[in-house]
Amino acid sequence: MSDERPRVLVVDEDPLALELYRRELETDYAVTATPSVEETRRFLQEVSFDVVILEPASNEDEGWTLLREIFALVAPPAVILCSVEDERKVGLSQGAQVFLVKPVLPVMLHTTVQQVLAVRSNLSNRRAEPNP
Repeated sequence: MSDERPRVLVVDEDPLALELYRRELETDYAVTATPSVEETRRFLQEVSFDVVILEPASNEDEGWTLLREIFALVAPPAVILCSVEDERKVGLSQGAQVFLVKPVLPVMLHTTVQQVLAVRSNLSNRRAEPNP
C-alpha cells in the first residue's frame, strides 16, 4: 500500500532541528529528512514533493543555490524557509512561499505546512474549475 499523504522534504544541517521537524510532521505527512544538499538534489530527481522546508544558510550557504534549483523544476513544490538569519527579502523574492525565523516551534511549522498546502490546493481547484 502506498502512502498517499502529502510528501514533505526537510533540509537542515542541524541534526536536532531535522529530527524535531521530522517527528512533528510525520504524523500527517510522508517526511523525508536530510542534512545534505547533494542528497536533496538526488531526492528531488527521484520523488515529487508537495513541500520543501529548507534552511538556506545550510551547507555553507549552498541552500540558496538549491532554492534556485527547486524553482527551476517543472512542477516546483511549495517552499518554507527556516533560518536564523533574517533573509526574508532574498528568499521570498526567489519564490519561497513562507519564511520562518529559527527557532521555529514544531507546532508552528506543522500549522504553516497545513496552510501552504491548503492555499496550493485552493489555487489548483480554482484553475480546474471551468470558466462560466
